[in-house]
Amino acid sequence: MSRQTLRSLGLVFAFIIGTTPSLIARCGVERWSVKTGTDQDVHNVDLAHPTDGKIAELILLPAPHPIPKNNRVSPTETTVFTVTATLTDYKMEGGSTGDSDYHLVLADKDGHTMVAEIPSPDCVDNASPFSAQIAAARAKFDSQLTASSSFQTANITVQITGVGMFDFAHGQRGAAPNVIEIHPVLDIVFNPSDSGGGTDFSLSLPTSTITLAQGGSSSVTVSASSTAGAAPNVTFSTTGLPSGVTSHITPLGTGKASVTLQASAAAPTGSFPVTFTGTANGKSHSQAGTLSIASAQTPTSQQWEYQILTAASDQEMTDKANQLGSEDWEMVGIVRQGTNGWKAFFKRAKRDF
Repeated sequence: MSRQTLRSLGLVFAFIIGTTPSLIARCGVERWSVKTGTDQDVHNVDLAHPTDGKIAELILLPAPHPIPKNNRVSPTETTVFTVTATLTDYKMEGGSTGDSDYHLVLADKDGHTMVAEIPSPDCVDNASPFSAQIAAARAKFDSQLTASSSFQTANITVQITGVGMFDFAHGQRGAAPNVIEIHPVLDIVFNPSDSGGGTDFSLSLPTSTITLAQGGSSSVTVSASSTAGAAPNVTFSTTGLPSGVTSHITPLGTGKASVTLQASAAAPTGSFPVTFTGTANGKSHSQAGTLSIASAQTPTSQQWEYQILTAASDQEMTDKANQLGSEDWEMVGIVRQGTNGWKAFFKRAKRDF
């Protein structure tokens, strides 16, 4: 039975060797596609450029009304945030109504709280661009703490990286006033300034999608930036490449490497989630990307037309972006202009040459 079938049923069965009964782990329902990265808007999530997030600021962001069931609210739900806070409470959401997530309560120095959640990898479809990072985050949590179906207390500084998401209010412990969460968590670092001489780093990619043709190659530069202490000497690797695709990594100096992906003539076409990982001083961080492989007969060059859009409010930007999306425009970037609203950049394949 495939993961997709298991997820559709909403049940994942985990059998413990040496015991007669089995544990049944339930998967979620509400906004589950958004929480696990199988929604139709997931390609808009900027996985390559995490944004520094502060709890006090995130909990003031306007929540959508109504909250869409299977779509994302831009820009919050298409942004990856990195939040450093204190992990105060945690549990696995089990039982007859739980969804098998790890529920983490985060607090800042002023007592503001919000929730971060790590889904069970068994409840995440393989096609999700988040799947590898969710599994890695869950494993890193398990290496430090053991979550049970009851809340346990902690007082540990953590650095959480994950996607913004507005949840429905249902009395969850630690919920922000606007019920914003980091969901899913894509990476977690415990005591981020304690090990490696107080050094830590984050990864970035210049683009979240890498395109190449069968029989061709393409290169992307992976960069590591210091978030604490001196810049570390990072070793890079790639995982998740489909059959027929190989990678060659060329160091470019401290904190950077060129990753060249080579596709054989028989490599499968389509889009595939890949993960770029950097390791240094006993720590590792990952960035997810999408590898798009085109047929050898398909031209890879494309002429584009561009459009810049401004909006005074989140809702105006959402409405305008939806309108352009219906006309085949793709958002390639968005920036906040202080108190002057938003500016977004769009492109689409040129129609008239």
